[in-house]
Amino acid sequence: MNAEIKALVESDPRYRDLLRTVVENPYIERHELGEKLGLSDQDLEGLLSILTEKMVVLELASQADSSVESRVPKKVYLVNPDLEEAVRALL
Repeated sequence: MNAEIKALVESDPRYRDLLRTVVENPYIERHELGEKLGLSDQDLEGLLSILTEKMVVLELASQADSSVESRVPKKVYLVNPDLEEAVRALL
């Protein structure tokens, strides 16, 4: 698995930036992640889909902060705790 993560990070520097941001900001919301990285929604979706498929980044749903938005769960991201040490070593 470490080799797969390393290959991803080496293939595109945006993976490194994304992983670094998620490691430094666990439970970061999707829109905030996009803003910090300066990526379009399409680019962010492409990167996240590969990382979540490989279970490197976990996508969790939680309730929205306000009662008006409570029916729409927000998505938050964190690095898989089992792989966090390996990810930190690559960064």
